[in-house]
Amino acid sequence: MKSMLEDVISQQRIQRWVNAPNHQLTIGLINHSERMVWTQGNVSEDDGSKSIYEIGSITKTLIGLLLAIGEHNGKWHRSDPISDYVPEWSSSLFAQRTTLLHLVTHTAGLPDVPGNFKSTITDQLNPYANYTENYLIEAVLAENRRTKNKFRYSNYGFGLLGWVLSKRLGQSLNDALREQIFKPLGMINSGIGLKFQASNRILPVFNSKGKPVPHWDFLDTMAGAGAVCSTISDMLNYIEAHLSLSDHSLTSALAECRKAHHVIFPSKGIGIGYGWMFFKEKDGSTTYWHNGATYGSSSFATFNRDKGIGLIILSNYGLDVLSQLPLIGMRKMNVDKLAYVLTNKLFKEV
Repeated sequence: MKSMLEDVISQQRIQRWVNAPNHQLTIGLINHSERMVWTQGNVSEDDGSKSIYEIGSITKTLIGLLLAIGEHNGKWHRSDPISDYVPEWSSSLFAQRTTLLHLVTHTAGLPDVPGNFKSTITDQLNPYANYTENYLIEAVLAENRRTKNKFRYSNYGFGLLGWVLSKRLGQSLNDALREQIFKPLGMINSGIGLKFQASNRILPVFNSKGKPVPHWDFLDTMAGAGAVCSTISDMLNYIEAHLSLSDHSLTSALAECRKAHHVIFPSKGIGIGYGWMFFKEKDGSTTYWHNGATYGSSSFATFNRDKGIGLIILSNYGLDVLSQLPLIGMRKMNVDKLAYVLTNKLFKEV
């Protein structure tokens, strides 16, 4: 693994991106329980720096796991309509017909953000900071019937799901994640971002051009969309739990997250579990993945249980919009493209 990783990182265009001013890139690999962490050119079995990153939308997979744990413990069922949990929504046709399963599989028909979201933004670089419970309740009440069972990626849907679950548990989302997931998996340096900003433990973040930008602040209303911060070691614990063949306290819940709860492209084996996207490899194995981004951070998580391999990439640089465009962005490196190169190498070697 070490020689493969070093060969990839040594490529000229990747080197330029890795060595950008203030860029702190960390890569974690698991191969059949063997761990390796690469950071700033150093390779070790663990991350001694304990650098804390925004993981962005990889948070959604943790919300999916929270749903699975609560379902396993009898707290709720995936078929429950959200109108059951919020009295203000009891007469809303949309809430009556939108289930927890719709939200966790992006099939509720919701847009990326609520209809009243933009009116709450006072700082364009920190867009989620002011979105309170009253706004979320109003947004759902304003929803008309939406077409269900068609995949439509939605930060709104996962913000809503995280908020509903934490309300049902009578806890903040940070406390719910800590007790239900972080403690059992030994993720001792993970939590909602605001927890770390107060103690200056989180890495400073920069846009793709190296300009400092603020961390994103989330209230519980939208925190499920992307508020979690973590370290490479904690995230490797999380991925290793998915790869593990031994039983532990979250085995059943993790397995539920990997099931095909909605198939997006049947002919290509592409679908979604509880938050995790998946696709079928040519050899018949299944690869699970999710990426994440804020204006100043980017991340990628993937694993394949059949091959016993997992990969985490964390960066304190945001994505360049041009890097996402066909042709124009072909040579612009980013976390997603690095993940593509690394997984192709990793999976072919197995």
